[in-house]
Amino acid sequence: MESSAPLCDFMNMTDAIALNPDLDLPSLTAEFARTGRLRIPGFLTDSAAERLHETIQALDWHLVLNDRDRHIDLPVSELPKLGLDRIKAAVLQAQGRAASEFQYVYENYPVADAYQSGRLRVDGLRTVFEFMNSSAVLTALNTVTDRPIDFCDMQVTKYGPGHVLTSHDDGVEGKNRQFAYVLGMTRDWSPVWGGQLQFLTDDGQVEQSFVPAFNTLSIFAVPCLHHVSQVASFAPRPRLSLTGWFRTKDA
Repeated sequence: MESSAPLCDFMNMTDAIALNPDLDLPSLTAEFARTGRLRIPGFLTDSAAERLHETIQALDWHLVLNDRDRHIDLPVSELPKLGLDRIKAAVLQAQGRAASEFQYVYENYPVADAYQSGRLRVDGLRTVFEFMNSSAVLTALNTVTDRPIDFCDMQVTKYGPGHVLTSHDDGVEGKNRQFAYVLGMTRDWSPVWGGQLQFLTDDGQVEQSFVPAFNTLSIFAVPCLHHVSQVASFAPRPRLSLTGWFRTKDA
Protein backbone atom coordinates (compact mmCIF):
# COMPACT_ATOMS: atom_id res chain seq x y z
CA MET A 1 0.00 0.00 0.00
CA GLU A 2 2.73 2.46 0.94
CA SER A 3 4.40 4.33 -1.91
CA SER A 4 8.07 5.19 -1.78
CA ALA A 5 7.79 8.00 -4.33
CA PRO A 6 9.22 11.30 -3.05
CA LEU A 7 7.04 14.35 -2.51
CA CYS A 8 8.41 16.11 -5.60
CA ASP A 9 7.14 13.28 -7.81
CA PHE A 10 3.60 13.89 -6.59
CA MET A 11 3.90 17.64 -6.99
CA ASN A 12 5.08 17.24 -10.59
CA MET A 13 2.10 15.08 -11.54
CA THR A 14 -0.60 17.37 -12.91
CA ASP A 15 -3.43 15.07 -11.80
CA ALA A 16 -2.04 14.16 -8.36
CA ILE A 17 -2.75 15.18 -4.80
CA ALA A 18 0.04 17.23 -3.23
CA LEU A 19 0.95 18.54 0.20
CA ASN A 20 1.12 22.26 0.79
CA PRO A 21 4.89 22.94 0.67
CA ASP A 22 4.53 25.82 3.17
CA LEU A 23 3.45 23.68 6.14
CA ASP A 24 5.30 24.70 9.31
CA LEU A 25 6.18 21.26 10.68
CA PRO A 26 8.11 22.47 13.77
CA SER A 27 5.16 24.58 14.97
CA LEU A 28 2.71 21.75 14.29
CA THR A 29 4.94 19.33 16.18
CA ALA A 30 5.03 21.60 19.22
CA GLU A 31 1.24 22.00 19.20
CA PHE A 32 0.57 18.27 18.97
CA ALA A 33 3.05 17.56 21.77
CA ARG A 34 1.22 20.06 23.97
CA THR A 35 -2.39 19.01 23.34
CA GLY A 36 -2.45 15.67 21.49
CA ARG A 37 -4.53 17.24 18.73
CA LEU A 38 -4.27 19.95 16.11
CA ARG A 39 -5.71 21.45 12.95
CA ILE A 40 -3.65 22.00 9.82
CA PRO A 41 -5.36 24.58 7.53
CA GLY A 42 -4.34 24.37 3.89
CA PHE A 43 -3.06 20.82 4.23
CA LEU A 44 -3.16 20.24 0.46
CA THR A 45 -2.29 22.66 -2.28
CA ASP A 46 -5.28 24.73 -3.39
CA SER A 47 -5.51 22.98 -6.77
CA ALA A 48 -5.33 19.53 -5.20
CA ALA A 49 -8.06 20.38 -2.71
CA GLU A 50 -10.31 21.73 -5.47
CA ARG A 51 -9.89 18.56 -7.54
CA LEU A 52 -10.62 16.39 -4.53
CA HIS A 53 -13.74 18.39 -3.70
CA GLU A 54 -15.00 17.93 -7.25
CA THR A 55 -14.29 14.20 -7.11
CA ILE A 56 -16.45 13.53 -4.06
CA GLN A 57 -19.52 15.41 -5.30
CA ALA A 58 -20.92 12.51 -7.34
CA LEU A 59 -20.04 9.42 -5.29
CA ASP A 60 -22.37 6.46 -4.86
CA TRP A 61 -23.06 6.99 -1.17
CA HIS A 62 -23.98 4.39 1.44
CA LEU A 63 -26.21 5.06 4.45
CA VAL A 64 -24.45 3.60 7.48
CA LEU A 65 -25.83 3.28 10.99
CA ASN A 66 -25.69 0.88 13.90
CA ASP A 67 -28.45 -0.99 15.64
CA ARG A 68 -26.56 -1.38 18.90
CA ASP A 69 -23.82 -3.94 18.00
CA ARG A 70 -25.07 -4.51 14.44
CA HIS A 71 -23.58 -2.40 11.61
CA ILE A 72 -26.02 -1.57 8.79
CA ASP A 73 -24.72 -0.49 5.37
CA LEU A 74 -27.22 0.41 2.66
CA PRO A 75 -26.47 1.87 -0.80
CA VAL A 76 -28.43 5.09 -1.05
CA SER A 77 -29.43 4.21 -4.62
CA GLU A 78 -31.18 1.11 -3.28
CA LEU A 79 -33.18 2.84 -0.54
CA PRO A 80 -36.36 3.35 -2.65
CA LYS A 81 -36.49 -0.41 -3.29
CA LEU A 82 -36.26 -1.09 0.44
CA GLY A 83 -39.06 1.35 1.20
CA LEU A 84 -38.32 4.93 2.17
CA ASP A 85 -40.80 4.87 5.05
CA ARG A 86 -39.04 1.84 6.47
CA ILE A 87 -35.65 3.55 6.15
CA LYS A 88 -36.92 6.76 7.77
CA ALA A 89 -38.28 4.73 10.68
CA ALA A 90 -34.93 2.98 11.14
CA VAL A 91 -33.10 6.32 11.13
CA LEU A 92 -35.54 7.80 13.65
CA GLN A 93 -35.02 4.80 15.93
CA ALA A 94 -31.26 5.23 15.65
CA GLN A 95 -31.52 8.93 16.45
CA GLY A 96 -33.60 8.04 19.51
CA ARG A 97 -30.95 5.61 20.73
CA ALA A 98 -28.35 8.35 20.41
CA ALA A 99 -29.76 9.97 23.56
CA SER A 100 -28.30 7.23 25.76
CA GLU A 101 -26.21 4.81 23.64
CA PHE A 102 -23.30 4.85 21.21
CA GLN A 103 -24.83 5.63 17.83
CA TYR A 104 -23.80 6.70 14.35
CA VAL A 105 -25.93 7.72 11.38
CA TYR A 106 -24.36 9.23 8.26
CA GLU A 107 -23.49 8.46 4.64
CA ASN A 108 -20.10 7.23 3.50
CA TYR A 109 -18.00 5.91 0.65
CA PRO A 110 -15.61 3.15 1.86
CA VAL A 111 -12.37 4.12 0.10
CA ALA A 112 -9.96 1.73 1.83
CA ASP A 113 -12.26 -1.28 1.56
CA ALA A 114 -12.90 -0.62 -2.13
CA TYR A 115 -9.19 -0.07 -2.81
CA GLN A 116 -8.08 -3.25 -1.06
CA SER A 117 -10.71 -5.36 -2.83
CA GLY A 118 -9.86 -3.91 -6.27
CA ARG A 119 -13.29 -2.25 -6.61
CA LEU A 120 -12.18 1.39 -6.36
CA ARG A 121 -13.03 2.92 -9.73
CA VAL A 122 -12.83 6.61 -8.76
CA ASP A 123 -9.41 7.78 -9.93
CA GLY A 124 -9.34 10.86 -7.69
CA LEU A 125 -9.99 8.78 -4.57
CA ARG A 126 -7.38 6.22 -5.57
CA THR A 127 -4.88 9.06 -5.96
CA VAL A 128 -5.61 10.64 -2.56
CA PHE A 129 -5.65 7.26 -0.79
CA GLU A 130 -2.26 6.31 -2.21
CA PHE A 131 -0.93 9.76 -1.43
CA MET A 132 -2.08 9.65 2.20
CA ASN A 133 -0.23 6.32 2.42
CA SER A 134 2.90 7.66 0.72
CA SER A 135 6.24 8.08 2.44
CA ALA A 136 5.90 11.88 2.08
CA VAL A 137 2.74 12.05 4.21
CA LEU A 138 3.69 9.26 6.61
CA THR A 139 7.06 10.86 7.29
CA ALA A 140 5.58 14.33 7.80
CA LEU A 141 2.90 13.12 10.20
CA ASN A 142 5.30 10.84 12.03
CA THR A 143 7.46 13.91 12.59
CA VAL A 144 4.51 15.97 13.84
CA THR A 145 3.05 13.33 16.17
CA ASP A 146 6.16 11.37 17.19
CA ARG A 147 4.02 8.25 16.83
CA PRO A 148 4.92 5.19 14.74
CA ILE A 149 2.66 4.81 11.70
CA ASP A 150 2.68 2.37 8.80
CA PHE A 151 -0.49 3.23 6.89
CA CYS A 152 -3.87 4.94 7.06
CA ASP A 153 -7.34 3.75 6.20
CA MET A 154 -10.02 6.01 4.71
CA GLN A 155 -13.67 6.65 4.11
CA VAL A 156 -15.42 9.68 2.69
CA THR A 157 -18.22 10.84 5.00
CA LYS A 158 -21.29 12.93 4.33
CA TYR A 159 -23.28 14.21 7.31
CA GLY A 160 -26.66 15.64 6.36
CA PRO A 161 -29.47 16.95 8.58
CA GLY A 162 -30.00 14.68 11.58
CA HIS A 163 -26.77 12.73 11.12
CA VAL A 164 -24.63 12.20 14.19
CA LEU A 165 -21.76 10.26 15.77
CA THR A 166 -22.02 10.03 19.55
CA SER A 167 -19.17 9.92 22.05
CA HIS A 168 -16.44 7.26 21.81
CA ASP A 169 -12.65 7.15 22.06
CA ASP A 170 -11.55 5.10 18.96
CA GLY A 171 -9.57 2.72 21.17
CA VAL A 172 -10.32 -0.70 19.66
CA GLU A 173 -8.05 -3.59 20.60
CA GLY A 174 -6.14 -5.02 17.64
CA LYS A 175 -6.72 -2.01 15.35
CA ASN A 176 -3.38 -0.39 16.30
CA ARG A 177 -4.75 3.13 15.82
CA GLN A 178 -2.18 5.81 16.63
CA PHE A 179 -4.19 8.90 15.73
CA ALA A 180 -7.40 9.76 13.92
CA TYR A 181 -7.74 12.25 11.10
CA VAL A 182 -10.46 14.31 9.43
CA LEU A 183 -9.62 16.05 6.16
CA GLY A 184 -12.41 18.60 5.83
CA MET A 185 -14.00 19.26 2.45
CA THR A 186 -16.75 21.59 3.69
CA ARG A 187 -16.89 25.25 2.67
CA ASP A 188 -18.23 28.16 4.72
CA TRP A 189 -19.75 26.07 7.52
CA SER A 190 -21.55 27.85 10.36
CA PRO A 191 -21.12 26.55 13.93
CA VAL A 192 -24.89 26.74 14.45
CA TRP A 193 -25.35 24.02 11.82
CA GLY A 194 -23.82 21.39 14.15
CA GLY A 195 -21.49 18.77 12.71
CA GLN A 196 -18.66 19.86 14.98
CA LEU A 197 -15.87 17.51 16.05
CA GLN A 198 -15.97 18.02 19.81
CA PHE A 199 -13.46 16.75 22.36
CA LEU A 200 -14.83 15.82 25.77
CA THR A 201 -13.53 15.66 29.30
CA ASP A 202 -13.96 12.49 31.34
CA ASP A 203 -17.16 13.92 32.85
CA GLY A 204 -18.63 14.65 29.39
CA GLN A 205 -17.99 18.38 29.14
CA VAL A 206 -16.95 19.89 25.81
CA GLU A 207 -13.27 20.80 26.06
CA GLN A 208 -12.68 21.95 22.47
CA SER A 209 -14.63 22.11 19.20
CA PHE A 210 -13.38 21.93 15.62
CA VAL A 211 -15.87 23.54 13.24
CA PRO A 212 -15.87 21.90 9.77
CA ALA A 213 -13.57 23.69 7.33
CA PHE A 214 -12.30 23.26 3.79
CA ASN A 215 -8.89 21.70 3.11
CA THR A 216 -8.13 21.46 6.83
CA LEU A 217 -6.62 18.32 8.34
CA SER A 218 -7.58 17.64 11.94
CA ILE A 219 -5.67 14.96 13.82
CA PHE A 220 -5.89 13.70 17.39
CA ALA A 221 -4.24 10.97 19.39
CA VAL A 222 -6.06 7.70 20.15
CA PRO A 223 -7.65 7.15 22.62
CA CYS A 224 -9.51 10.45 22.97
CA LEU A 225 -13.15 10.92 23.95
CA HIS A 226 -14.98 12.83 21.22
CA HIS A 227 -18.13 13.02 19.12
CA VAL A 228 -19.56 14.71 16.03
CA SER A 229 -22.52 16.83 17.07
CA GLN A 230 -25.77 16.27 15.24
CA VAL A 231 -26.18 18.25 12.02
CA ALA A 232 -29.10 20.67 12.30
CA SER A 233 -32.29 20.10 10.34
CA PHE A 234 -31.79 23.53 8.71
CA ALA A 235 -28.20 22.97 7.55
CA PRO A 236 -28.25 24.01 3.88
CA ARG A 237 -25.59 21.55 2.72
CA PRO A 238 -23.82 18.43 4.01
CA ARG A 239 -20.63 18.19 6.04
CA LEU A 240 -18.08 16.46 3.77
CA SER A 241 -14.74 14.99 4.83
CA LEU A 242 -12.23 12.17 4.42
CA THR A 243 -11.73 10.36 7.70
CA GLY A 244 -9.92 7.41 9.22
CA TRP A 245 -6.93 6.49 11.35
CA PHE A 246 -3.19 6.28 10.93
CA ARG A 247 -2.19 2.86 12.20
CA THR A 248 0.65 0.44 12.68
CA LYS A 249 0.75 -3.05 11.21
CA ASP A 250 0.14 -6.08 13.40
CA ALA A 251 3.13 -6.97 15.50
